[in-house]
Amino acid sequence: MELVPKIMAGTLFALGMVTAVFGLITIMAKEYQQALRMLSSHSTKLSGRAITEEGMGPALEGMARLLDAIRNLVATAVGVGTFLVLIGVGMVVLAFWMFSSP
Repeated sequence: MELVPKIMAGTLFALGMVTAVFGLITIMAKEYQQALRMLSSHSTKLSGRAITEEGMGPALEGMARLLDAIRNLVATAVGVGTFLVLIGVGMVVLAFWMFSSP
């Protein structure tokens, strides 16, 4: 009967490690940052054209909204990654406590 808690602790430890690694991958992902850089470079080109052309105002406003949405998406992704890392570390600590308790 002592084997079941050890298996549970090992499984919880493995799941905690996987969760923490996925959280770190989410935090370190570069896909959102590249899109943000590309859009910001295009917005500077559009703002230069907006000074000379009146019809570019709505396009520039749409680009600003899109940049804000991507910034919020990046902040949300980092928040989710941080949450996953914390949950994973908590699971690892709980598994260690389960394994070391008599």
